[in-house]
Amino acid sequence: MDCISKKEIKKFAQQIGIDLVGFASPDCLKNYKNFLEERKNLGYSCSIEERDIQKRISPEFILPEVKSIIAIALSYNVEYEVKYYSRSFGIVSRSSWGIDYHKVLKEKMEKLCEFIRSRCQGVKTAFLVDNNPLLERTIAYHAGIGWFGKNGLIINDEYGSYIFLGEILINKYFAPDTPQKSKCGDCELCIKACPTKAIVKPYIVNANRCLSYVTVKKGEIEEDLLRKLGRKIYGCDTCQEVCPFNKKAKKVKRQEFTPDKLLPRHDLIEILNMTNKDFKEIFGPTSSSWRGKSIIIRNAIIACVNIGEKTCVEPIKNLLKSQSPIIRGYSAWALSYLCDKEKIAEEIKELLVKERDEFAKEMMIKAINRLKG
Repeated sequence: MDCISKKEIKKFAQQIGIDLVGFASPDCLKNYKNFLEERKNLGYSCSIEERDIQKRISPEFILPEVKSIIAIALSYNVEYEVKYYSRSFGIVSRSSWGIDYHKVLKEKMEKLCEFIRSRCQGVKTAFLVDNNPLLERTIAYHAGIGWFGKNGLIINDEYGSYIFLGEILINKYFAPDTPQKSKCGDCELCIKACPTKAIVKPYIVNANRCLSYVTVKKGEIEEDLLRKLGRKIYGCDTCQEVCPFNKKAKKVKRQEFTPDKLLPRHDLIEILNMTNKDFKEIFGPTSSSWRGKSIIIRNAIIACVNIGEKTCVEPIKNLLKSQSPIIRGYSAWALSYLCDKEKIAEEIKELLVKERDEFAKEMMIKAINRLKG
């Protein structure tokens, strides 16, 4: 008699708050090598993706004895009324509401692994969330969690695409579940809605133009993408918000993903004035903190320009003396749009003489040239 069944694993997973469970073969990724090479050659892969394609399709690099992959999904489509506390707000993606989902999913998968080990002697497991090279959405697809939407996300009948994914590699064989066929049909709302046309064609996404990536990208953001960011300070939900399956997706009551100190519409001036302590308290508990304070403040500066928010001017002026060259550079850029031309041009010139960072210098020169017309 086998030590544990798929049915028993799914039942226990449900008891500990995991919404969806599926099973996939470790070999399910092998056929995606050409797809990844083509994406790389077309320039669609972004800097935070693993460069070694073999690692992206080889679960055995993580667990050499792997025989199955247990895929899980947790809905973050919480019941919550978004409120607007100020006019000068920045938008935080739904995926960063509440507690960092990495911690939440890891805790649940650890419990699931402990349950399996209590039933099966000698079983080995490795659980993963997001921060690994494997093609997580592809695993979820092959495990029957959902189908690929035209925006490249996994869509589930009940929960839509508002789901966090995780995987457990295990050295025990389970029969794989059946992948689901796409139910998108002729719908292309996500493609039409994408602000940067990052969805090049159905199921093909240029990650470098996806605003979710742009908000975490280091350094300078391309000029044509700056305005497309609008008020976004972390992530982008545009393609998900228009999806018909998300409009009817089941809402969940999950305190972990309910906003706390970081609000879905957060005051930009508060972000611009953040100390390190403030950042740890507001952003630290969420998944938006991993790139650090400078990137979040940079995005808030850009948002101020995009909405023409004059009340941001004084906080941005203070940031001209920030320790971060990214913030100094973008502050100069922003003030060239928001301030009286002659006065601010002289202030930036004075700072330019003392500036040592090449990026900040370049941004200050651009700002001065813009102010001069």
